[in-house]
Amino acid sequence: MFTDVMSLEVWLSFAAASLLLVISPGPAVALMVSTGLSRGRRAALSLIPGYFFGDLVAMVLSFAGLGALLMTSAKLFVLLKWLGALYLVYLGWRMWREARQLGDAEPTVNGTRHLGAQAFLVSVLNPKSLLFFLAFMPQFIDPTTAAIPQLILLGLTFLGLGLFNDLAYALLSSSGGQMLRAPTRRLIHRTGAVCMVGAGLATAVIRRQ
Repeated sequence: MFTDVMSLEVWLSFAAASLLLVISPGPAVALMVSTGLSRGRRAALSLIPGYFFGDLVAMVLSFAGLGALLMTSAKLFVLLKWLGALYLVYLGWRMWREARQLGDAEPTVNGTRHLGAQAFLVSVLNPKSLLFFLAFMPQFIDPTTAAIPQLILLGLTFLGLGLFNDLAYALLSSSGGQMLRAPTRRLIHRTGAVCMVGAGLATAVIRRQ
C-alpha cells in the first residue's frame, strides 16, 4: 500500500516542491510556450513524449551514479554543460530560421516529428537535471526503510506532475495561438528562439554547487 512505502505527509511535501519546480520558467517551458503559440496544438503536444523520456533518462542516470560522478568530475561536468549549451544555441538558431515558414494554418504532422527529439535532448543534456535528481529526491527518503520503492514512488510522482504540467502548457499556449495571425506567430517563434539562445548562454556559465 501507499503508506507502507512513505508517509502521506512526506509525499505531499515532495509533490508540492516538485510542482513548484516543474512550473518554473526554463528552456523546456520556453520551447513549449513558443511552439504552442506559433505552431499550434499538434506541434506542442509532440514535445511532451520527449520531455517525459528525457526526465526519465536523466533520473535513471542520476540514480545509476552519473549525477554523483558529475559532482566529483569537473571535466565531465564541463563537457555535459557545453553539450547542453551548444544544443540550446543551435536549437534557437534553427527556430529562428523556421519562423519564416510559419503561416496561419497549423503545421502538418510531417513538420512536427522532430520536435519530440528536440524536447528529449533539451531535458537530457541539462547537467542541472542530473544534479537535481541526485540532490533533491534523497531528502525525502527514509533511510530506515527500503530506498528503491521510495525512489520509484517519488520518480513516478515527479514524472506525473511534469506530464500534467507539459500538457497544461501545451493546451493553454496552443489555444491562445489559434487567435494569432502569421506575422505574430513568426514574432513569437523568433522570441522563443532568442530565449533558447539565452538559455544556452546561461547553461554555459553555470557552476557546480
